[in-house]
Amino acid sequence: MSKKQTIFDFGTTAYLGKSSSFVSFEKDTGFLDDTKNTYATVEPKNIKKEIEFVYWGKSNKLPVEILDKVHGNITVASNTDFNARISYGDGLIVAKKVKKDSLISYEELLPSENPEIFEFLENNNVTRILQEAGNDLVTFADGYIELIFNRKEKAQIVKVRHKEVAFSRLSKQHEKTGIIEYHGYSSKWGESQQDDIIATPFLDRAAPLYDLKKRLGILPDENTGKVSKTSEKRFILSLGLPVPGRFYYNKPYWWSIFKSGWYDISCAMPLFKQALIENKMKILFEVKINETFWEKLFKSEGITDPKKKADRKTQFLKELDDFLAGKENAGKSFVSHFKYDQIKGYEIHDIIIKPIQSNQDGGEYNEDVEEANNVISYAMGVHPSLQGATPGKSKNINGTEARELFIIKQAMTKPLRDALLQFLYVCKAINGWDQDIHFVIPNIMLTTLDKNTGAEKSIGNQKM
Repeated sequence: MSKKQTIFDFGTTAYLGKSSSFVSFEKDTGFLDDTKNTYATVEPKNIKKEIEFVYWGKSNKLPVEILDKVHGNITVASNTDFNARISYGDGLIVAKKVKKDSLISYEELLPSENPEIFEFLENNNVTRILQEAGNDLVTFADGYIELIFNRKEKAQIVKVRHKEVAFSRLSKQHEKTGIIEYHGYSSKWGESQQDDIIATPFLDRAAPLYDLKKRLGILPDENTGKVSKTSEKRFILSLGLPVPGRFYYNKPYWWSIFKSGWYDISCAMPLFKQALIENKMKILFEVKINETFWEKLFKSEGITDPKKKADRKTQFLKELDDFLAGKENAGKSFVSHFKYDQIKGYEIHDIIIKPIQSNQDGGEYNEDVEEANNVISYAMGVHPSLQGATPGKSKNINGTEARELFIIKQAMTKPLRDALLQFLYVCKAINGWDQDIHFVIPNIMLTTLDKNTGAEKSIGNQKM
């Protein structure tokens, strides 16, 4: 490390050599704020009219930003993958619901017993669709399936396609009816050129099958009593999980890790340790600077040039380093302006300085890492012991406890699995499949070794 150089800017963190301070640049959690009054007015490729699509996030890139955050943290990525995998259970089975001696049971069907359904599932690669939609539901609490009809007189759903939530936007609700009319699909949301948008009629979230039957002329309109048939052959079905207070785009409960600050803490710890190890640094102060501080600083000083912004940032860090360094600065006061968000209920600080008492040798922050990972796992509904997120031999659990936790976790996924299978029941109703046919994702029930097997299938409490 050069003696002349005192400021080491690593992009997301920095080290102030003179004062031995570790600086982390905190992300602004305002990226999660609603933007329902901001619209992108575009003309889709397939419809010759302008449609207003509601922004998702300040820059209309919120889902992509969320995915970047998922992949930027080991615990979040692992928990997301775990929840998506467990939602798939033991895979899809087609079963017939039967009643014998007043008892209800499910009997798994063979392809030869109902070739039409199995051919539909195979042709559409429904196995992959369930896995893709499961990932979207876990990450965004929503999912979209495109239903594609044939062109014959009797309407039949012949294709189903998964549509990425990250590339999906919804149109502004109709002023008179209050409904969302279109789903917009594009890989260029938030960019200056949006020339690949495909708009597709969007089914009513509250009663999608009823809405579809009206559009196909199977049921009359509830207001006019008239039967009318649309010429549209494609529709978008939402698989969204219910989240209170949301209309356009869901906000999953686990996103609380971003606003609470635990995500940033979890991400900062590895960088902090890496800085210690790679640069043999001694840390006396931990400084957190909100990223919004820089823009306020640049604006107040009228700085617009990118190079001048970078120079001003370095200058400020040097001034901060000088302030914190040396015995002559002991007892000095540091004033940090902040505001209190009355709606969200927390203080918004520009700068926080925290003295660190202990000497770092690489192991002092293990408890902080453990705490952050445990809180994130708690928010995401994953017991740390099922993922190995809790270090230390004293924290291990036995096989029976792990099995019970696994069983409980699968039981809690039922609402998600019901949402995943919704599109198949719509296909069943429209295509006229046997009413007693059901689509089931069985649990994987782990058993003890004395039963000579590691697992067995189960639908609820019924073993197969």
